[in-house]
Order: sequence, then C-alpha cells, then structure tokens
Amino acid sequence: MRRLELSDVFSLLVCAACMVCAACSDGVPMPSIVAKPAAAKRAPAPVKRGPTVEEQTAGMVLAATPGKSDVPVLLKFALPHRPRIGQPLDVEIALLPQIPASSAQIDATVSNGLELAPTAARALVDGLQADGVYRHTIELTPTAPGVLFLSLDVTLKHDEITETRSFTVPVILDETFAR
Repeated sequence: MRRLELSDVFSLLVCAACMVCAACSDGVPMPSIVAKPAAAKRAPAPVKRGPTVEEQTAGMVLAATPGKSDVPVLLKFALPHRPRIGQPLDVEIALLPQIPASSAQIDATVSNGLELAPTAARALVDGLQADGVYRHTIELTPTAPGVLFLSLDVTLKHDEITETRSFTVPVILDETFAR
C-alpha cells in the first residue's frame, strides 16, 4: 500500500472543498474567480514647461547681500557693456521670489561716483509667483572711476507681512578704461 504524501492530502482537501461549494450552490453557477487582466497604464503626457530660472538668468550674477537675511527673495544682475564715465549704463536685474507674494518694491540708491536716472529710483511688481523671474532695467551714469555701488532694497509683501532685503551691485570703473 502506498503512503499518502502531503501534496496528495492537499489535493484531496481542495477537491473536497470544491464539491462542498458545488453542492451548496443550489444550481446557481458560481462566479468565476479568474483575475481580469489589468488595464494598460499610460504614462502621463509630459508637461510642457518654459525655460528654468537658471536658463532665464544665464549670464547673470547673484547680487551680494550685506549681512544676513531670511527674506525669501534673490536678485541677479548683469552689466551688458563695460561702464564708462559720462555714458549711461543699463543694469539689468532679475528679481527671483522664492515664495508667492502680492507685490514687491525695488528702491535703488547709488554711492558717490554714480548718478541714478530719475525714473530708476523705484520699481513696483505685482502678483509674484514662486520661482518666477521678474526683470527690470536700472539706468545710471558713472561720474568717477573706482569701485562704485548700486544698492537695491527689495520690499516683499506676502501673507500680510512686509519684509525688506538689501542687495549690492558693484560697478567697477578702471581709470584706464574709464573714458
């Protein structure tokens, strides 16, 4: 006589369970337990995005912040051409808020040796988005050689809070290239 293996016992139990289920069904067919194939998942369509902040501000330099500040805004600048005494100079700036803000105000002041155009002393920007790039041009005229400074105070209004962060943009006029 043959000895029953564990797999034989398991097979007998499965068959017995199937017969009991069939007997209890009262002639109503049992639902199929066959798994339906999963629907093919489609990869989401890639979101078309514009250029990144880094791409939009390529060639620009971060402005220095005197002291320590936690105000969530950065400022980059670029000088499109070499400064010369008596010739107007456009300083291109990019305001980079790190959080959404209802508005920003940029107040410009200059050191001795620079003259600020009357219309360049203040700029206002409304409805700022986080990681947005807000460009502005400040016109000034160098009047003396040396290391000169354009100071920019950015006042950011967000969440019913008003915070100010100061930035410094150096303008270097070497005497040999001053004229």
